Amino acid sequence: MGKDEIILEMNSFLIKGDTQVFAVFGDPIGHSLSPVMHNAAFQALGLNCIYIPCHVRPEQLGNAISGIRAFNIKGVNVTIPHKRAVLGGLDEIFGDSLLSGSVNTIINRNGKLYGASTDGIGLVRSLKEEGGFEVAGKNVLLLGAGGSAPAVIYRLITENVNSIYLLNRTTQNAVNLGQKVLEDTGFKLNIEELNRLSALPWDSIDLVINATSVGLKDQNSLIPQQFLHSKLFVYDLVYRSGGVTTLVEQAVQAGCHALSGLSLLLYQGAESFRLWFETDPPIKVMRDALKHFK
Repeated sequence: MGKDEIILEMNSFLIKGDTQVFAVFGDPIGHSLSPVMHNAAFQALGLNCIYIPCHVRPEQLGNAISGIRAFNIKGVNVTIPHKRAVLGGLDEIFGDSLLSGSVNTIINRNGKLYGASTDGIGLVRSLKEEGGFEVAGKNVLLLGAGGSAPAVIYRLITENVNSIYLLNRTTQNAVNLGQKVLEDTGFKLNIEELNRLSALPWDSIDLVINATSVGLKDQNSLIPQQFLHSKLFVYDLVYRSGGVTTLVEQAVQAGCHALSGLSLLLYQGAESFRLWFETDPPIKVMRDALKHFK
């Protein structure tokens, strides 16, 4: 099925008075492919549901959360920059969110809002199922200390990673996150300033993860080409409609195995689907939909 056929099929979907609404909140939101993926899943399963993008600016986040209850929106995904700020409007959080303080999935149960994070488990599953990469015992370089980073860190620790090097443009934010992780888990992160990439033990690093927004709206990369080598697995959590990020391009040129944020989008979205419906999603349908629109 081609892109035009998918659009035609989506346009033919009948929205009725009892259609259940799902959404994604973010700023920006125009790049999001979550609606494509989830609407394809709804149609494949014959669900009377629709998934919409909502551009929510930070100063309107509280109103948007109230709107979930007011409009009886059944489920919401949360993306940059709201993953931490959203906690204040929820009734309860569970799972990875209890440690990470980050939420990317909201479940509305009769007006009570529950928050969870599927970023960490989605990343680990995508690495294993699409990349053939096991994180246990590995050394990881993580770029970024906000957004998805806390959820990723706590899940990596749960999966018995050997070490994590954390770099962030604002070093103090990385230090603060490292202190919280140490207090919560006893696991010590290796904190370095972003301008000290050359000081890292690149020969022993197995996995590089970009959890910053660099590459989302530009062609920049935080990793100079000379540091990449064929033994590295590179995972850029950013995805770009219509092409890959500069970091992924660099990784492929260096002979690295690489995944883009589309893989995380798919697997974290699949986990969100499970939380909303308490059943397995049609992940092949969701993957195919993303391939047509990437």
